[in-house]
Amino acid sequence: MSAKLASLAFILVAAGSLAAQAPDARYIITRLGTDTVAIERYTRTSSKLEGDVVVRNPRVQTYHYTSDLGARGELKNFRLTGRRADADASAPPRIQVVDTFEDSVAVIEVSRAGVRDSALSGRKTYRGRIAPQFPNEPPSYGVYEQILSSSGLKGDSVSYVLMGPGGGQVPAIILRRRGADSVAFTSTFFPGWIEIAHVDSRGHILGVNSLATTIKTVAEAAPSVNFDRVVSGWAAAEKAKGPLGQMSPPDTVRATIGAANVVVAYSRPLKRGRVIFGNVVPWNQVWRTGANAATMFTTDKDLVFGTTVVPAGKYTLWTLPTPTGAKLIINSETGQWGTDYHADKDFARVDLTSKAASPPVEQFVIGVAPQGAGGVLRFAWDDKEYSVPFTVK
Repeated sequence: MSAKLASLAFILVAAGSLAAQAPDARYIITRLGTDTVAIERYTRTSSKLEGDVVVRNPRVQTYHYTSDLGARGELKNFRLTGRRADADASAPPRIQVVDTFEDSVAVIEVSRAGVRDSALSGRKTYRGRIAPQFPNEPPSYGVYEQILSSSGLKGDSVSYVLMGPGGGQVPAIILRRRGADSVAFTSTFFPGWIEIAHVDSRGHILGVNSLATTIKTVAEAAPSVNFDRVVSGWAAAEKAKGPLGQMSPPDTVRATIGAANVVVAYSRPLKRGRVIFGNVVPWNQVWRTGANAATMFTTDKDLVFGTTVVPAGKYTLWTLPTPTGAKLIINSETGQWGTDYHADKDFARVDLTSKAASPPVEQFVIGVAPQGAGGVLRFAWDDKEYSVPFTVK
């Protein structure tokens, strides 16, 4: 049995055991393709929200959170502790966050291993409604359900300041009614970010589709899960086989082509049972050519792609795939996240040669290799392989 099927089978068996389950608890299972990546258990009363989340990547970690609720169901505070699943329960948590929400001021206290983190702690002012920022992906759907319940959302939109530790921009999360049984959660931090929550007549979340975001997950409510058994099972698997690591681990390709030294630094997402091109990677939209941070391309000599001369230096690589072909975009901006593409920084666009990859490629891969009098840049994922030759000037 494969690791993926074994994981799914374990969860189904665990779901069949109702021992030690709170009768009013709700459960949500989050999957990335065919892989289960997180499970949440939470309860809501008129005065309190409480829940637990276990995530598998990069290490098996658990988060316990509680929040006292106001008369309209608004969150008055947020307390969270995060631990690795194999940690000593008597030791201070890996991370602890205590948020207190006043009328226009949020007081945030963060500690790591019992020591206050002054860089992340402090006071922030805000206006309007407020919600806590959960420190992992996927977020807490119990929190989503609570703010939806307290929002009074009808046919318009409601905005919440998304408050978290540290400085920098304070994003907002915006709820928009999409119909009688669905609500869109969008973010001001990532343009184009949208999660669609399907809800029942009582406002309970039945599922969340995040395929239009960078996390690409799908969450579904489950009738019951033996949460503690899942945690211990994942922890045991990690102890036996080691951590799963990042969902899209980083990699670096180095090649010497003639007199040129070429380096490509990128992240490698996996197929995980999904259709990639035209789905996970939409047609006719610029793709980051990997995952996480923008893919970096460095050359210490001038290169020639077709008739385009690319001077020695650093660039980022993007791709524009279509059903009939694709273009490689060489962009002069560097150091940005993979969602921060700016077309005005494009240096050049060159045509890619496309062919079928057989068998399908499970994990995205980029290669640079000698070819003829120069070299070839090639990348492949799922059923597609794209390439472009180049020479050293």
